[in-house]
Amino acid sequence: MADSAQAPVQEHWSETNGKKYRRGSRLPKKTDTRPPVPAAETPKVPWTWEEDGMTVIRGTARSAPGCHNVCGILSYVKDGKLVKVEGDPEDPYNQGRLCSRCLCIPNYVYHEDRLVKPMKRDRADRGKDKFVECSWDEAYDIIVREFKRVVDTYGADKIAMCQGTGRDIHQVTRLNACVGSPNEGVPYFAGNSCYLPRIASMACMLGGACVMDCSQFLPQRYDDPRYTVPKYCIVWGHQPFYSNADGFYGHWITDLMKRGMKVAVIDPQLTWLAARAGEDWLRVRPGGDGALAMAMLKVVCDEKLYDQEFCDKWVYGLEAVCERVAEMDLDDLCEKSWVAKEDVQRVARTYAASKPAAIQWGVALDQQTGGQQAAHAITALWCITGNLDVPGGNVMGDACWGIEQPNWTGTWGWDELMTEEEQSKRIGVERYPMFAVGFKNLSSNATIEAWQRGEVPIRAAYIVTNNFLATMGAQAEQQLEWYKQIDFIVVSDLFMTPTMMALADVVLPAATYEERDGFGGLNAYRISCINKAIEPVGDSKPDNTIFLELGKRLTAAIKPENQDIAWPWDDVQEMWDYALEDGGFTWDELRESTWKYPEFKYRKYETGDLRPDGQPGFRTETGRAEIYSMVFHHTSWSGLDPLPSYVEPVESPYSAPEDVEEYPYIVTSGARVPHFFHSEQRQIAKLRALHPDPLVYLHPDTAAANGIEEGDWVWLENKHGKCKYKAAFNDTYDPRVLQAEHGWWFPERKDAAEENVENEQEGLFGVLESNINNLVPFDAGVSGFGSNYKAMMCKIRKAD
Repeated sequence: MADSAQAPVQEHWSETNGKKYRRGSRLPKKTDTRPPVPAAETPKVPWTWEEDGMTVIRGTARSAPGCHNVCGILSYVKDGKLVKVEGDPEDPYNQGRLCSRCLCIPNYVYHEDRLVKPMKRDRADRGKDKFVECSWDEAYDIIVREFKRVVDTYGADKIAMCQGTGRDIHQVTRLNACVGSPNEGVPYFAGNSCYLPRIASMACMLGGACVMDCSQFLPQRYDDPRYTVPKYCIVWGHQPFYSNADGFYGHWITDLMKRGMKVAVIDPQLTWLAARAGEDWLRVRPGGDGALAMAMLKVVCDEKLYDQEFCDKWVYGLEAVCERVAEMDLDDLCEKSWVAKEDVQRVARTYAASKPAAIQWGVALDQQTGGQQAAHAITALWCITGNLDVPGGNVMGDACWGIEQPNWTGTWGWDELMTEEEQSKRIGVERYPMFAVGFKNLSSNATIEAWQRGEVPIRAAYIVTNNFLATMGAQAEQQLEWYKQIDFIVVSDLFMTPTMMALADVVLPAATYEERDGFGGLNAYRISCINKAIEPVGDSKPDNTIFLELGKRLTAAIKPENQDIAWPWDDVQEMWDYALEDGGFTWDELRESTWKYPEFKYRKYETGDLRPDGQPGFRTETGRAEIYSMVFHHTSWSGLDPLPSYVEPVESPYSAPEDVEEYPYIVTSGARVPHFFHSEQRQIAKLRALHPDPLVYLHPDTAAANGIEEGDWVWLENKHGKCKYKAAFNDTYDPRVLQAEHGWWFPERKDAAEENVENEQEGLFGVLESNINNLVPFDAGVSGFGSNYKAMMCKIRKAD
C-alpha cells in the first residue's frame, strides 16, 4: 500500500493494559466520530457452546494452511480433538459456505507427516535427510547466534525475512526491523508479481488501493440501504471461485449476478463464469491484457464516453490520456490482444454506460512484463467513467480504519525500530524508485540482479509461509544454486517441503489456525477473530508466538537498545491488544463478537477521509485521481511512463518473432484448482484423489498436430528449460495456447533427499520435474513490478 507516511513522523506514547509503549506515528488521528458497531454485526449466539456432546468454537479460517480468505467457521471438538469443521451461517463474509480444503482441515491437522518438533542439521548436509530433533531453546539459540554473526560480519541488511502468501504474519516486518534489517519480502519472486504491481499503480495514482464493492464493507451486506448492485462487472484475468486477493470472496460475484448484475469475462479459457457472460467473454491472448486495456481506454476516450463532470472535479490527466490513446491504432491493439474489435467496443461501451460498474481483476495482470502498466490503464478506466469510490464501483478500502496505517498492517515496527540509515539499505530502492514511494518490501528483481552479478545479497534468511522452489521461483534450479550460497537459513512450515529439504539449517514446526489465537486483518473490510479450537499438535507453535519469543532474543543480542520497545509484551494476547488498539477494542472483545467492521463511507474524496490534512480529494500531489501520475512524472528518469501504456511481454510472438518457428505456442500458468492452495494440500489423500497429477491443458487440434493423446505425459520446452505434465484436452483454448498448473511436487516420494536418487529432477520430492517455472525468464518491467509468469513461448512433445 502507499505509505500513509508522507506526513512528518511524530513520536508519542500509547498505553495498553497499564503499560506504556513508544510508537512511530503519523499525524495525530482525527477524533473518532464513528457510530457504535451496528447491532447486526454481533452473532446471535456466543463464540463457543456445547452441541451434541461436542464443544463448538466460532472463529475464522485465516491460515495456516494458506488461503487469502477469512471465512467464518465452526470447529467441533470432542475430548480435545478436532472432529469436523463447518461454515458459519451467521458470518456476513462467507455466509456458511466453505471450500473442500477447509472441510478437510482435520486431515491436515492430524496428518502423519506433520512437523511436530524443531530440527537442525549441518549446513554441509543441505539437501540430505539428516535432520535431528532439538528443543525450541536450542533452535532459538542457533538462530540468534547465526544472525548475530551475519550482522557482525556483513551488516544487518544482509538478513532477509522471506515470506510467501496466505498467513497473517503481522510481525514479520517487526522481526526484521528489530535486528536493523529493512529487507523483507519475496526475493525469489521476479517482479514481486502477486498483487503488488496493481497495488503499486493504484497507490501512485490514487494514494491507496481500490477493490470491487460487493458490499463486503457492510455487515448487513446486500440489505444495507447504502449499497447498490453493480449493473455490469468485468472479471479480468481472474477465476474468483478458486482464487482471490486478501479477503475477497469469489462467490460474491454469483450473489450479485442473482441480484441482476451482468458480467463480462476476460480469460483465455471458457470458465463457468465466462460461459455466463455470453458474447461478452473476451478470449484474450496470455500477455495481451495490456493491449486490450489500452484498446478499451481508447474506445472510451475517442468516443467521449467518460464522465466529464466527475473528471473535471476529481481526475487529473484526462486530456493527456485522450491524446495518448488517439495516437494508437485500435486495430493493432485488438490484433495483439487476439480479441475482435467489435467485441472490445461493445464491452467498453457497456462498461462506460453502466452506472455503477466494477472491474474485478486477478493476478494474471501482475504476472506479465507489463503488469504494472496494464494496471495503470485499467485503473484509469474506472476513474474516468466515474466508478471510483461509489456504491457498486471500485472503492477505496484502505482508509476505512483511518488515515494512519493501523498496527496490524504489514509495516508494523518499521519506523520505531530502524534508523533512516538502516532503512536506506533496502534492496532496490535506487534501482526501482516505485519501491521508495511508500512500499516497505525489498525489490525481488534487484535481488535477482545482484545474484546474476555474482554477489550474495542475502547472508541469512528466515523463510516463512513459503515453498518458493515449487511456487514463486522462476528458474527454480538456478535459484536453488543461489540460495545454497546463503550462510544460514531457517524455515518455518507445517510439513517438510522441497524448499525446506533443500536449504534449511533449522526447521521450526508451525501451527494451523485451529491451534492458535489471532486475527485476520490484512484486508480493509473488517477484523475477524481466529479462535484456538485445540492445543498445537506435538511441539508445534503459532508463527506469532515464534516471532514474539525469537524477537525478544534477537533484540537482546543484536540491538539491546530497542529491548524496551521492540517486544515489550509478556504474551501474544497482550501483543494483540496493542495491535488492535487502533481499532478501539481488545482481543477479548474481538473474540466475543468474532468480527468487527469499521464504519464505511462512500465518496471519501468529498469528505476529506482520504487525506491526512482532512481536505477533500485524494492523497496525491494534485489532490485528484492521477491517471497522469505525478509520481511517475517525477521519476521518469527511470523509464516510468506517467500515462497509461502497453508493454509487450519480453518473449512473445510480437517481441520475438524470430522464435515463433521453434516455439509456436504460448503457455500460461498459475490457474488455480479448488483442491490445493499453491503447493499446499498435496499430501491430503481426500484432495489428492480428486486431482492426482500435474496437468497441461491444450486444444485437441494442438495435441493431434504433435502426436499426443489425452492422458499422455508430455514435455514443455523453451530456451530456459523444460517440465513434464500429463495432457488434458480443453477445446475452449485458442489452439496456440497451453495452460500448465503450478505448485507441483510429490510428498509421497519419501526418498526426496539428494543422496537417495540418481536423477536430480527426482530429488527434493520431484519439485524440478513438473515445474512450469522452469520456463519462466527472469525479467521485469522498468517499474520492477510484474514479470512474465503467464505468457512463455514454448514447444510441446510427447514424453518417451
